[in-house]
Amino acid sequence: MGNKITFLDIDGTLVDVPSGMIEPAQSTIEALKKFRENGNYTVVATARSVVPKTISKLDFDGYIFCNGNYIVFKDEVLHDNYFSIEDIQYIMNLSDQCDAQYLLSGHYGVWCSDLDHPLCVRQRELFLGGPEKPKDSIEIWKVEDVHANMGTILFKSEEDMAKFKERLPKSWVVHAYVEANIRLDIHLPGFSKGSAVEFLFKKLGIDKEDTFAFGDAQNDIEMLKLVKHGIAMGNGTEEIKSIAYYVTDEVDKDGIANALKKFRVI
Repeated sequence: MGNKITFLDIDGTLVDVPSGMIEPAQSTIEALKKFRENGNYTVVATARSVVPKTISKLDFDGYIFCNGNYIVFKDEVLHDNYFSIEDIQYIMNLSDQCDAQYLLSGHYGVWCSDLDHPLCVRQRELFLGGPEKPKDSIEIWKVEDVHANMGTILFKSEEDMAKFKERLPKSWVVHAYVEANIRLDIHLPGFSKGSAVEFLFKKLGIDKEDTFAFGDAQNDIEMLKLVKHGIAMGNGTEEIKSIAYYVTDEVDKDGIANALKKFRVI
């Protein structure tokens, strides 16, 4: 075995914080360790800007952060697409007009409109497992200091979200969510999570036949389509399951390990 690569989403794939699963299953830890020991690569592909400490038991060869806008492999930064000062000011002003809160995320930190606002606290509870402020939050900042690859905008209502979305530049990439909370993820055009995955495996000279990806949500669909073995988690949306090469078990039922065993790569 060797020369294979697997890309893994975090939320709903490696962990499921809203349901209380804040660490990967032991079967996932062991499966990915064996996959790497066989000479293969593992890469995180996430909307997040950093890897949460809850998955620190796993070692990865590379990271695709902010839905493809920051790519690093073996400690080498390959891509860094970030908002200009003018972009940041526009996001801030529009957020104020739509009664929204914002998180501006990059590999170097998170810049928040109001860390103590209930919408921001709720976001941390959903994705960090508690209300505590993350260590990478920058509490005192100026616009010109922000180096953000992505914005997460938090809303009180779907109407406010629609008003905000309507006034964004048409070229920007937008992902809307209305499940556990009402929010938009926004970033500049260029790489997406999917195209970043394709860029990386081609750069490494890995044949598409030897590529795998695991995901559960709308922003994982392109990624699953651009690899050979696009694997949807059993807890994923019906939309992603409908386009998947294979649907595995749920995140808390050894979904990753079972799929890697099925395809005989561990």
